[in-house]
Amino acid sequence: MEELRTYICVSPAETSKASQSGFPLCHMAYRIGQGFRLYRSGIGINVKNGIMLLSDYGLDKTAEYSSILVHDIKRECDIRNFDGVVCDFENGENEMLRRFISEAGKYLEKFGIKLYVPISYADAAPTAHVLISSAATGGSFKDYLNRSLFMYGPERAAIYYEPLSIDFALPAPSGEKDKISRSELYSLMKRLNAVSYYSRELGAYYFTYRDDQNRNRFVLYDDYRSMLKKLGMARQIGYLETFLLYSDACDCLDELKVITRE
Repeated sequence: MEELRTYICVSPAETSKASQSGFPLCHMAYRIGQGFRLYRSGIGINVKNGIMLLSDYGLDKTAEYSSILVHDIKRECDIRNFDGVVCDFENGENEMLRRFISEAGKYLEKFGIKLYVPISYADAAPTAHVLISSAATGGSFKDYLNRSLFMYGPERAAIYYEPLSIDFALPAPSGEKDKISRSELYSLMKRLNAVSYYSRELGAYYFTYRDDQNRNRFVLYDDYRSMLKKLGMARQIGYLETFLLYSDACDCLDELKVITRE
């Protein structure tokens, strides 16, 4: 079984400690700034190697597109010996970003710099790697991984680990699910003295309760145990790369090495 290459996504403040983990790092220090140029913040001058994470946080959607961004990224990758760029675009589809991904996919590939894009932008860069979110909430998680791998192939598909933390009423005919923060989840579990169960089908933990209006509620969440199970399953199926936050991995680094490498 091939190794599941695991990138740990780190803020500048986490870089020093995370660099001792033995995993390659993905640096969360970059965003698309004013004038559609590359902005970086807080990353040390001596930080080298790994991958750049590019955010669209705060992007001015009325800004004018500029091809200079692609060249800014190439220059930064050369300076720091980055071999890839993860497009962490979370604010909805945007034609400027679609145009950027199309251009970056063609340009960066010529220099051996890998581009990772959200699944909604996969068609904009046919050779780019596609980020498959782990936060599936319906049906079989294993079937979901298999379908995604079949669609994009092991050379393109990469798992982007996003821990589940959702609370919704039962039945839920509309499919609406409320995301809750980790602190809200832990507070709820403590208040209810909740007993959790692991769902092999969903690949996550869950518990149920009745709210103040006497409605049945279902809470589905991930922790380090389900994270390791999900990544182990992805490796067995044939995925070759994954990305996860340092905050999700820092307490189980030894177990993560076993699941992804041995």
